[in-house]
Amino acid sequence: MPTVPSSPYSDPRGSLPSVGITTFAGYPFYRADMTPDLVVVGIPYDEGATGKPGARFGPRAVREASMLYTYEGMEDRFYDADRDRWILTGKRIVDAGDVDIQPLSREDNWRAIQSVTADVLARGAVPALIGGDRSVTHAALRAFRDRKVHYVQLASHVDCDFPDRDDHTHGNTVAHILKEDLARSVTVVGVRGLSQNGRGVAWARERGVRIVTASAMRLHGPDAWVEELQDGPVYVGLDIHFFDPAAAPGAGTPEPGGFFFHEFSDIVEALAVRHAIVGFDVVEVNPFLDDRGAVTSQLAARCLLELAHGALRDRAAAGPSGS
Repeated sequence: MPTVPSSPYSDPRGSLPSVGITTFAGYPFYRADMTPDLVVVGIPYDEGATGKPGARFGPRAVREASMLYTYEGMEDRFYDADRDRWILTGKRIVDAGDVDIQPLSREDNWRAIQSVTADVLARGAVPALIGGDRSVTHAALRAFRDRKVHYVQLASHVDCDFPDRDDHTHGNTVAHILKEDLARSVTVVGVRGLSQNGRGVAWARERGVRIVTASAMRLHGPDAWVEELQDGPVYVGLDIHFFDPAAAPGAGTPEPGGFFFHEFSDIVEALAVRHAIVGFDVVEVNPFLDDRGAVTSQLAARCLLELAHGALRDRAAAGPSGS
C-alpha cells in the first residue's frame, strides 16, 4: 500500500521540478527568524540596457529553470558528478524574492538594491543577486564600500564605454565603480569582440584595471591572473555573455568566441581556493532571446549554484566513490 503523505502540500526540495512554489532551486522563502548562509535576491531592473530590453525578467526565468535541481533525494545537497563530490551539504540557502523596482526611478531603485544587499551582509550571509542588467552591480557594490573587495567581472566587455559621461548604463558600470572607488581592484576576464569603446578600455587600463582577454584566459588558464590578486575578499560579477552564444543565446549583447561551463567552473574553483567570495551576481539573462528551451536560464541557475559552492565551501564531502 502506498504511503499517504502527512500533508497534501509538498516541500519542493526533494520533489519533482513541477511541484511546489517556485523559489530558487526550491530553497525556502526567507523569513526574518532565519539565520541563512546565503540569500538569493532577484533584481528585475534593466533600465541600464542599451540594447534589447528583457533582462528584468531574468530573475523569474532563472528561478523557473533552477527547479530542475529539486529532484528527490537532493533535499540539502547536490552531487557534482564531474568532480565526484557533494556540494552545499547542509548549507542554509534561502530566497528573499525580488527588490521592489519602481519604473524610471533609478536612484530610488539603486538605494533599494544597496539597502537589501547591506541587510544581507549585516546578517552575516552572502548576497547572491540575479539581474537584471549589469548596471545593478554598481548599486550592489556600494554596500561593500567599507569592505574593499576585489571586483572580478567575467564578461566579454570591459564596461567603460563612456567614462567621461554620467551614463548609468550596463556599458559604463566599471567606470562608475572606479570613479566611486568601490573596489580594492578590478579584474575583467573574458574580454573579446568588436562591440566596445577602445578609448574606454585604455582609460580603464590607465586606472589599474586588469584586463584578461579571452585568448589569454585560454592560453594561461585562471591561475595566472588569480594568483596576481592580493589578499582580500572577492565579489564576482558574472555576465551571461561571458559564455559563447552557442551556450547562452539569451544574452542581450552576445559576442562570438566565448566560454563554456567547465571553463567557468575552473575559474570559480581557482578563486575559491585562494579568496573568500563574499558576494556575487549573475546578470544579463534575457529570457525573450532564450529561444532554445530556456538553456540560458538553466546555465545561469547552474552558475549560481557553482558560485554558491565557491562562496560557502569548506572541505567537500566525498562522492560515491569515496574520493
